[in-house]
Amino acid sequence: MIPMNSVDRAYAALLRRGFGFCLAPGDHEVRYTVLATYGWPGHVDSLHIRGEDEATASRVRDRDEGQGLFADQCTVWSYEGTFLAAAAELLNLPAPGERGAPELTRRTPSGLWLPPSVRLTRPA
Repeated sequence: MIPMNSVDRAYAALLRRGFGFCLAPGDHEVRYTVLATYGWPGHVDSLHIRGEDEATASRVRDRDEGQGLFADQCTVWSYEGTFLAAAAELLNLPAPGERGAPELTRRTPSGLWLPPSVRLTRPA
């Protein structure tokens, strides 16, 4: 298990794993958030950081029926908590296909909020 006892160590561990970081839109309370992503064959891990005390980690299948990014994806795993806890949970998650990796899936909720810049329309 990777110990996460500082923001700097968690950030460095995510970089070593290969996560890429970008700014994402926030809301009326937080102007910007940070989105970290890492792609596996067939899956995408992400960490949406709203603050040191609020982050969401998830793994989704990225190839559902050729519908494109965010279209009817299946969420394989998710975790909400502090940045340190979410980063640790995500980094300790077995790779897709490895023993202990989450396999049970559920549809991404239709009410999932996405920034206007990434809202996609579904093909007819």
